[in-house]
Amino acid sequence: MFQAMLCDDNEIILEGLSRQIDWEGLGICLSGTAADGQDAWNQMKDNPPDILITDIRMPYIDGLELSRLAKDLNPNIVLLIISAYDDFEYARTAMHLRALDYILKPIDLDAMNRILTNAVSHCRQFHHDKRLMATQLLRNMAVQEAAGPEGIVLNELDLEPDSWCCFLQVELDDHSLSKLSDDIRYASERRFSALSQILFGDSSYLLESHQYSYSVCLTSRSRMELAARRKILVDTIRRQFPHEGSYCDVSIASGSIVQGIRLLHKSVQTCHEAGKLHFIKGSNADIFYEEVESYIYNEPEDSQGYPIPDTRLITFIKEQNKEGITGELEQLKTWLYQKGSESYLYMTFSLGSFYTHLMKELGESGINLQDIFQNPIEEFKKVAAGGTLESSIENLKQNLFKICDSIRINKSRYGKLIDQAILYIQNHYMSSSFSIDEVAGAVCLSTSYFSTVFKSETGITFTDYLIKVRMEKARGLLENTSMKMYEISSRAGYENAAYFSAAFKRYYGKSPSEFQSRK
Repeated sequence: MFQAMLCDDNEIILEGLSRQIDWEGLGICLSGTAADGQDAWNQMKDNPPDILITDIRMPYIDGLELSRLAKDLNPNIVLLIISAYDDFEYARTAMHLRALDYILKPIDLDAMNRILTNAVSHCRQFHHDKRLMATQLLRNMAVQEAAGPEGIVLNELDLEPDSWCCFLQVELDDHSLSKLSDDIRYASERRFSALSQILFGDSSYLLESHQYSYSVCLTSRSRMELAARRKILVDTIRRQFPHEGSYCDVSIASGSIVQGIRLLHKSVQTCHEAGKLHFIKGSNADIFYEEVESYIYNEPEDSQGYPIPDTRLITFIKEQNKEGITGELEQLKTWLYQKGSESYLYMTFSLGSFYTHLMKELGESGINLQDIFQNPIEEFKKVAAGGTLESSIENLKQNLFKICDSIRINKSRYGKLIDQAILYIQNHYMSSSFSIDEVAGAVCLSTSYFSTVFKSETGITFTDYLIKVRMEKARGLLENTSMKMYEISSRAGYENAAYFSAAFKRYYGKSPSEFQSRK
């Protein structure tokens, strides 16, 4: 199904054509509508259509200029020009733009359907072009291993079954982009957009193109030639975005070089593995899978894997025990020196693994890093960019100290909130559906963080506290009233009297009836 963009500043026409045309029946997906040229252009940049249907006279960007821009974006786009004027100059301009048809208002729906049918035919003819067919085939192969067509079909598409191929991911770092001045940011975006021309060549297939990323497949009959082409491509990109340049960061990750088009998906998988190391190496690095493979899968001979934070460290952080934290990090440093003394990348990757596990465990403990660091990922980049293991460990220690300080400050700050929570529990415990989520919401904290803070402030878990409140209430009713058991159960927040009786006996060692008989 081909995608179409419909543009007209007349809302009646725009709505009418959108609803009255059987787009799907024609084989068209109406992917966007716009009442002005600027809105249409913004949509097209992110999702270029196969067919553009546009009025000429529109605000901000008129239909003819929009058509020119669309042609620049996709030279093979099918243009259908709408106009209320039977003007020769408009028609001639449309012809120069190679518009498929020039439609006069008022629009006849039958004629419009015939024109759209013709447009779809043109799209189909274009998509039979072997280059695009090859690109689509490679996209499919990139996702998963497929049976694919026979060798003769591949050859017709200039793709030999045993060709060497390699998948690359080129990404613009939007965080670094946000730090630039408007002029340099605009220039960076233009340069990155222009890379699409570099990435599209005889043996270079641009599989995906987004505003800030490109997915590329390189092919060649020779492994050596493919490696050389890859280097040339990377060097060309680096001339536009040098490692130490004034433009934004651009990362390049390359998967393994594989033989056989059907194995392209393996290159994609290894490219994603290589891309993970940008977290360590930074957002302006070139990472080739074959250069880092040993650091991803292999370990030193006596290694037991990458280090995982000990529960003691988590406890020390929660208790704000900085001396204990320092001791744990010294042990980590010694371990890394012993296991990865011959590989700086191994040490930094190990540190990254350790940090990732640590942040995950802290998050699960209810410590929200977003409340402590403006950008937790950037904080880790500072840790990893220490240059030496010694300085990286020191940076990590300072981050953990900062977390400790935040916990200490929040502990006193959340004291009043826990008082409010206790009051809320006292007033609502009798509801059988009462839960921690309800209390956490009442004091505007996440459930996990409320759970951590509640225990820290009261020395008891929320569940144990709720049971305590309910049991004490039930005991009071048993001692001071003649209420039926089911009434006491309901007043204590238990829907099921039998369940209440069992819970009461577990708590006090006697059943409610035994307790009541003592009166």
